[in-house]
Amino acid sequence: MIIDTRPEVSRDLSEKRSRRAPFVAIGLVFLLVVGGLGARVLWSGRKVDVRDGTTLVTADGMAARYGIDVTLVAITAAGGLIDFRYQVVDPDKANEVIHNLDLYPKLIVEDTEEMLALRSLPHSHNRVLELGGTYFFLLPNAHNAVHAGSSLTLVIGDARLEHVVVQG
Repeated sequence: MIIDTRPEVSRDLSEKRSRRAPFVAIGLVFLLVVGGLGARVLWSGRKVDVRDGTTLVTADGMAARYGIDVTLVAITAAGGLIDFRYQVVDPDKANEVIHNLDLYPKLIVEDTEEMLALRSLPHSHNRVLELGGTYFFLLPNAHNAVHAGSSLTLVIGDARLEHVVVQG
């Protein structure tokens, strides 16, 4: 390997580096700022609120939209589970709720905003729901968030039903 030590070659390389230096510095600052902002958004602790973008409905409105009438939300299994019971009023719409993970019911504790949701298929995922049939979901009571008397907001798809009182 031959290294050219002539002063004019060394000066040319030095000038090229000095012309690039501001662009490199600006690029590094840009990456640090964008990276810092991205990290702040990711780790800010802000939770996505599943209620955003939903429509407030009555119990009848929820039944009309998703084919289920909520009959009971209660604490069971020594407080470790939430028993969510519903009666089918429109089998086609209710079957869509049962077979579409995006439509699974989510319960938000109104005073703490903690969300409880199913993460996998419920017990009835292989079953075709029948008109008038009563079915249930069991959800873990994570962090003991729900108690008898708690008020919950039920979110299914783009609808929410507020002030559902938990039974003991």
